[in-house]
Amino acid sequence: MQYLVAGARASVGMKSGRYAFEVKIVEALNPTEAAQGLHGRTPQPRQVVRLGFSLPGSSLLLGESEDCAYFDSEGSYWAGKQKTKSSQNFTRDQAIAVVLNLDPSSPLCNTLSLFREGVRIAEPQPLPAGLHGKTLCPHICFRNVTVQVNVGPQLLRQLPFTCPTLQAAAAADVEEVSALPKDGMYEVIVPVALPDEGAFDWVDDFLAGNPSHRELSDRRLLEWAAGSGLPKPKSVAGYSNDKPSFSFGLGAMDDASIQRVARSAASTIPRNYVVMEVKSNLLATERAEVLKKFSLPHFKKIAVVAMGEPSEEFKLRIQARLLQEKQQKVDAEWKAKKADKERQKQFLKKQKDIKKKADEQRKQIMEDAQEAQKRWQDAQKTRQAEEEAKKKAEEEAKKKEESDKMDVDTTAADETKEETKDDDVKDEVKAEEEVKVEEEAEGKKQEVREETKEEAKEEVKEEEDDDGLGDAPPKAELTEEEMKIVFRPKFGCSDLTPTVLSKHFANFSIPDEDEGFDEIKFVWDAEDKCHEYLRSWILEKKKTTRIEDLQPSQYFAERSLAWSKKISEWQAKQKTFKATPPGKKKEEKKEECSDDKDKKSGFDIFSVEDINDIDGTGEPLYASFGPEDWALVTLRAELYLLQDAFETDVDDPDRVAIPEAHLPFYYNKYFAKQLSPQMFGMKTCTELVEIMKDTVAITGAYPVLTSQLEEEIDEPDLLAKLAEADRRDRRRRTDAGDETAMLKYTPQPTPPAGRPPTSATGARPPVPPQRAPMSSFMQGKGGPGMGGWGKSG
Repeated sequence: MQYLVAGARASVGMKSGRYAFEVKIVEALNPTEAAQGLHGRTPQPRQVVRLGFSLPGSSLLLGESEDCAYFDSEGSYWAGKQKTKSSQNFTRDQAIAVVLNLDPSSPLCNTLSLFREGVRIAEPQPLPAGLHGKTLCPHICFRNVTVQVNVGPQLLRQLPFTCPTLQAAAAADVEEVSALPKDGMYEVIVPVALPDEGAFDWVDDFLAGNPSHRELSDRRLLEWAAGSGLPKPKSVAGYSNDKPSFSFGLGAMDDASIQRVARSAASTIPRNYVVMEVKSNLLATERAEVLKKFSLPHFKKIAVVAMGEPSEEFKLRIQARLLQEKQQKVDAEWKAKKADKERQKQFLKKQKDIKKKADEQRKQIMEDAQEAQKRWQDAQKTRQAEEEAKKKAEEEAKKKEESDKMDVDTTAADETKEETKDDDVKDEVKAEEEVKVEEEAEGKKQEVREETKEEAKEEVKEEEDDDGLGDAPPKAELTEEEMKIVFRPKFGCSDLTPTVLSKHFANFSIPDEDEGFDEIKFVWDAEDKCHEYLRSWILEKKKTTRIEDLQPSQYFAERSLAWSKKISEWQAKQKTFKATPPGKKKEEKKEECSDDKDKKSGFDIFSVEDINDIDGTGEPLYASFGPEDWALVTLRAELYLLQDAFETDVDDPDRVAIPEAHLPFYYNKYFAKQLSPQMFGMKTCTELVEIMKDTVAITGAYPVLTSQLEEEIDEPDLLAKLAEADRRDRRRRTDAGDETAMLKYTPQPTPPAGRPPTSATGARPPVPPQRAPMSSFMQGKGGPGMGGWGKSG
């Protein structure tokens, strides 16, 4: 119990006012754990204290539901399952006060505060909205500590303001929420329901409507462990809903001591319980153990039988759960697709941004290059114009010097005319350059406008782009087939493992008054219909369920050993007979005679009295047996013994024959080897049995293995006659050209000496007590099987 958090809630709750209660840690425990085999993770911290308030009838484990608000010793405040770091830590030998303010006239109404040694260590924290206006009870949870709880009349440490304790509260501000039953009796509910037929769903519905009842089951202990901080146990073989895995890797959790302590303690504490054990509640002997534990006079034992056709209310709740599960699946798929579409969209946007940035950089580089080139061209033009003007001025000065005889007025007029002409040329060049610059600027503006327009179109396209998923996930609906579902399908595991089910289902029963129950309720079908339903269910299970713990009896072992020896003797007799002729000529003659005898229509195999000497010359009936014939006579003997021993060993009038699907399992169970149709070129065991339909066959509306012999036999002689008749028929048909009559026989390799044959799973099964050794079927030379194969000469 050192890993689990314990909880306790007051029987008086607050509905208004402002009151406090105190807790003091007086001892911190450090229990040790055996180091040997310790490989699991222990919950941390080892010492835990949780202080707060919760609704009456909610979980005793603070934090397991939304109906609570509390502080923990690690400095956190929890509003339901929402955690915030809002206080300081507290430890042993400190008086910790919790103040709940439900005074509507206070600005701090509906808040929870924490004080350590009279000093505030947490600001007032708001209560969850779901707790407003409801009666709240003081609640503490702890692990590995001893605590002192003070509810009044005085606080151990006074607060900075006047705040009475819960014990000193006004009667109008508190309410007693947990009272004794009116008749002083507590209910112990024992649900009786068939596995995988709504047992746990019925219990969940019952607990939802009866919150004062506490479930006693392994699954509830796992929930307790999870709420205490333990990791999810490892999934191991052999677990079920009724007995889930407790593989925590911690000795005190894995050894089932938690279950024993919980059941023992529950029987001494007056509470309303629901004892939820699928297998145990169906067995009268184990129901008696439950009644024995809860034998105190204040317990009222009630058996609730939920079998047959469920109520309409139950069906509606099942459909609601199915729809909820389907909606959750649809929501998860929609969110995954939405996230994938968003990732694709962001990826494309990122690619566009990269491309846009690269285009802008490339455009800027081109503009800079064009600007530089333009400046260079302008400089060149200016320099050229200056040189031309200078050259022209020099020429004009020279001309002026040469024509100094000309009239001053004429010269002045000419100079004025030339200057005007030069000015006109410059103005014309300047105008052309301005027009060109304006054209280039207008071109750039047009390019910018077009690019802006294209970008705007792309942005609009992106905004209008619909991923086809909508803004909310689609609403799930149940199909017609799903609407017909009465019990929720199995997910993960069944209520009982196949081994447990096969071992106990034949003993399942419905409680009766003689068992000691105070009351028996039938919540679905009436009592007589429940008995009929259970009987039909058991019969159906017997058809489809293997008997995992079935062991071959002494009866089978003795007959198996005797028949094995007999077939071994036949093989030895055949070997001696074939070795008797002194020469090859005599052997050929004998074979010809044997062949002629085969062809004689008057020879009646079944009229032979002694198969070891059919004509007084010492010739055995099986003289011409080949390996395939020995294999068939061996298999005939094995299957006949199997169907005969099964009926005797099971000793159940409802199980007199082996179902077709279970034939390989029981063959391996009895003979410790695998039934291999492939050895005869067959694909299924049914095809293999078909070639021995004179001895055994799979028949019936529900196919089972049955004997085809008119009478029971004590010796295998008849099987040898049937094998000989079958051999001759195959030979006749083969000689007539019927290729389908030929056996495609491939003998299996002989197991190494001293090593028993392996089972179907590859493991060497243990030999049951007083069981004839299966190796006796391997005697002789030639190949494996009952008595070996021998040689055909």
